[in-house]
Amino acid sequence: MAYVYSCDCGYVVRGETAEEFVADMEAHIKQAHPDMVGKLSREDMLAFGEEQ
Repeated sequence: MAYVYSCDCGYVVRGETAEEFVADMEAHIKQAHPDMVGKLSREDMLAFGEEQ
C-alpha cells in the first residue's frame, strides 16, 4: 500500500510503505520546513498520507 501527501509548498511526499513515507516526510521537513523538525510524530505524519 502506497502513501502520498501533497505538501502546501508543492512537494509530493511518497512512500511504498509507511516507513518509506515517514522517511521521505522527515527528509522533506528537514530540508524545506526546518521550523517543523521534531513537531510531528510518526502517527501525525501518517495521518497526512493518503493510502493508495
